Amino acid sequence: MIKTVSLLVLISFGLGAQLTIVSQTVKALPSPNPYLISQSNPTTAEDFFYRGLAKGEEGDFRGAIEDFSRTISLNPNSAEAYHNRGFAYVNLGKYQKAIADYNQAISLNPNYTQAYDNRGFAYYELAEYEKAIADYNQAISLNPNFAQAYNNRGLAYARLREHQKAIADYNQGISLNPNSAEAYYNRGVIYGLLGEYEKAIADYSQVISLNPNWAEAYYFQGLAYARLGEYRKAVSDYNQAISLNPNYARAYHDRGNTYGRLGEYQKAISDLQKAANLFEQQGNTAQAQQIRQLLQKIQ
Repeated sequence: MIKTVSLLVLISFGLGAQLTIVSQTVKALPSPNPYLISQSNPTTAEDFFYRGLAKGEEGDFRGAIEDFSRTISLNPNSAEAYHNRGFAYVNLGKYQKAIADYNQAISLNPNYTQAYDNRGFAYYELAEYEKAIADYNQAISLNPNFAQAYNNRGLAYARLREHQKAIADYNQGISLNPNSAEAYYNRGVIYGLLGEYEKAIADYSQVISLNPNWAEAYYFQGLAYARLGEYRKAVSDYNQAISLNPNYARAYHDRGNTYGRLGEYQKAISDLQKAANLFEQQGNTAQAQQIRQLLQKIQ
């Protein structure tokens, strides 16, 4: 089994400075042998390595780092130990340390495809998008069928506003993995930025068919429908987003705006009040204040 950890990245959708969530994945090594996991007193490099994997799967990344460090002290040529310690550092937000470990893993194994992909992710988190792209290029050159690397490179291109290159990468990722909800989602984001709302809706619809519980897909599909003036469809999508995430402040906010366009002002006011309260509870006091100022003018 491959352990996958989703990490959230915020980028602008271009509809009233909204934010969309896209994800990248970092993959660890296959799950360890249960017999090795159970060892409470490891002594060999392999023992510490597998216990480190077990701790990582449990979310104990600091403990995992300790065990991978012991592995490295006993076997300095273990590219896998450096790679997985880098993975643990990423999960703690220590991207420079992760990059140092990925560098060492690649030095020991220059064909380590996953290490290039994961180092690219660390560079991405540090906003070093050109370096991220260079690593994704290398991962793809080593494995042209690496769908996730195309998706990740697309995210980096999107950050650089190279939207057509991003779309090309998402297209390739989807051709390699037609069930990648993330790739459809990310491509939908770019189509939204470009004002191609019908295409964005088609992609979000595909996301929803693959993952019916993805609240953000309903929300951003609703935004696209609103841009096209299809307000009832927008409300329906906002309803679904709120059903899946009752604390979705932006969904309340944009549903309120849409009710206003439909002339249903009491519903609009109720949603905007709810949005302001949620934004305040979630620490976004500036947005809450802005909504309340608007409400004072219209009530």
